[in-house]
Amino acid sequence: METPYVVSYKLNMKTKILIAAIVSSCIMHHSSFAATTIDSANRYAYGANLGWINGAGDTNHGAVIGEYVCSGYIYSANVGWISLGNGTPADGIYYQNNSAADFGVNQDGVGNLRGYAYGANIGWLNFESTGAPKVDLASGNLSGYVWSANCGWISLSNAVAYVQTDTIQKGALAPDGLPIAWLLQNFGTTNVNAGADPDHDGMNNLQEYLAGTDPNNGGDFLRITNVARASVSTLLQWTAKPARFYSVQSRTALNSGSWDGFYSTALGAGALTFNDTNTNDFFRVEAYRPLTP
Repeated sequence: METPYVVSYKLNMKTKILIAAIVSSCIMHHSSFAATTIDSANRYAYGANLGWINGAGDTNHGAVIGEYVCSGYIYSANVGWISLGNGTPADGIYYQNNSAADFGVNQDGVGNLRGYAYGANIGWLNFESTGAPKVDLASGNLSGYVWSANCGWISLSNAVAYVQTDTIQKGALAPDGLPIAWLLQNFGTTNVNAGADPDHDGMNNLQEYLAGTDPNNGGDFLRITNVARASVSTLLQWTAKPARFYSVQSRTALNSGSWDGFYSTALGAGALTFNDTNTNDFFRVEAYRPLTP
């Protein structure tokens, strides 16, 4: 379950408007990879030379689409199991795909799937830019093609079926609840306090992760940048990231009452115009990780 964390800002305006930027905080706990993240109904890819491929595998070995790396297995009745990687890249962040001990399919943070899968009966499957395999971070739908030198192109979506992931997994977590891959990528170590604020921008490391901002750049944090009022509408703008959803909420009192409106925005959107005639409303913007388990 997620609960909101609020960072407040106040503009010097004629009307009293409190502007709050919010990131979703989470309960700290250890987690393991799911058996599979693939949807039970939408799970089939297709290759003309090997037929249907089940992305969910079975309850023990299905594919897992992760925030950094993919793992698990997909299954073809004609060629058997195909591994997407073991979920533990050598550097703790991404598979380097430079040896049989460190191969797999990476997810680059904005949905592109790149790297190698392996099937004992068909060899390497290449997730590369020509086929443009990708997961849509809004819908979870996979698209594009995977290339096998022995079997040709494999389509992740077509007119009959497609592969969909229901969630995108964080991967292995450090004791304080932050993803190990994120810590290594940003600090080179997992010995980091989730509540620390090394760049002194008012957002701690947990909040930076949830907002998709850089914990080492004091100028990169979730904040509202502009409020413009018209007669019956308000334009709100904020610093947005391509791999985050946002919502805008309002209420008439700062410390009481429910937040209304809940205007959801498209993935990566950094602005919203909405109807609002109350010049004393308080606003907040909240960031969400896509396809959160």
